[in-house]
Amino acid sequence: PYVESVRIGIKLPGTVNIEIKELDVVYAVKDADGLTWWLITAEGRVVDKVNGAEAGEWTEVRGISLANPVVGMQAVAQEMTPPTEDATSETAPPVTVRASDQLSVALTILQYLEDCGIIGTVTSIDVTDLGNLELDYGQRFRVKLGDTTQLLYKIRCMNAAINGKDKANALKEYDSGVLDISFTIKANQVIYQSDED
Repeated sequence: PYVESVRIGIKLPGTVNIEIKELDVVYAVKDADGLTWWLITAEGRVVDKVNGAEAGEWTEVRGISLANPVVGMQAVAQEMTPPTEDATSETAPPVTVRASDQLSVALTILQYLEDCGIIGTVTSIDVTDLGNLELDYGQRFRVKLGDTTQLLYKIRCMNAAINGKDKANALKEYDSGVLDISFTIKANQVIYQSDED
């Protein structure tokens, strides 16, 4: 299950070369029972079943659970049963979010993290609320991505703020706190709030 591709070549007179490329698996998701962890790729392929201690070595994807995961197959999100409403309630019914949409957004974020070279530095991603996406960048930052718009741009802004080449404007190694990249406070600006504030 860890094999991404295999290439076989022949070198005369009698040599066969087999090149195996392994998957970069860095993401852990619970299944529907909430007790078992599964490793998946950014493309959504289920790779392995691991115990809770081993799952801590991987980036955790929160807000979704897998329905009947099978190693080597595509991950499918478990749909949650919406809470029953009180018939006398006058509030508007809650917006139903499909688990497949949450999984799709999670995989998109994972692919963007890989595109930006941020593999393994993000410890968790939370897609529980698609209007308030969050991730934890190591032990240093809680990152608020906001909704699903401009995700690649937001992740690039986060990366530039934390690891940017412009050291005068980049955050320092010892900084920690909250990065708001939702662009709801100020358009196209990363807002940093220190833990000390």
